[in-house]
Amino acid sequence: MIRLDPFAAQGRFILSGAKRWMADLDDSHRALQPVPSGKTAGWLLGHMAVTGDFGRRICGLKPMCPKEWRAMFNPGTFPSTDASTYPAMAELRDTMVAVYRDLFANGPAASEEALTAPNPYTPASGAFATAGDFAAYLMTGHLGHHVGQLSAWHVAAGLGSTANAD
Repeated sequence: MIRLDPFAAQGRFILSGAKRWMADLDDSHRALQPVPSGKTAGWLLGHMAVTGDFGRRICGLKPMCPKEWRAMFNPGTFPSTDASTYPAMAELRDTMVAVYRDLFANGPAASEEALTAPNPYTPASGAFATAGDFAAYLMTGHLGHHVGQLSAWHVAAGLGSTANAD
C-alpha cells in the first residue's frame, strides 16, 4: 500500500513556499493575464483548490470547495479575464490553503481500500494507476507545477522578482 505521509511532508514544504506568491494578491489580480493566453492568479488558486479537494475526495474526505467551483477551475477549463466570474481573492487563497492543509493532515489516514482503488481521473490513469498514486501526485508534483506558474505570473505581473526564491 502507498503511504502518503512522505508526500504530505513534501506538500507542506511546497505550500509554505507558495505563501510568498499569494501574500500580496488582491481582487484586482483575479483575472489579470500578464501574458497573452496565460493563466490568471484567480484561476491558478481556484484550480489548486479544486484539484487538492479532488485529492481529499480520493482519500475519502468530504469536499471543502463549493461544487460550482469545479465548472470554473477543473482540468480543461480556461482562465477568465472577467474578475466578476471569480470569488474574492481572499476566499480563493484561504480555501486553497485550507484544502491542502486538510489533505496533508488527513490524507495519510486514508484506507487501503481508498488508496488502492483505480485512479478515478482516467486521463492520468496511465501514469498513476491507483487513487493513492494520484493523490501523492496532487500533493507534490501537481501542486509544485502550479505554484511555479504562480511564481512566474507574479513576476510577469510586475509584483516582484523571484531572485530571492529558492
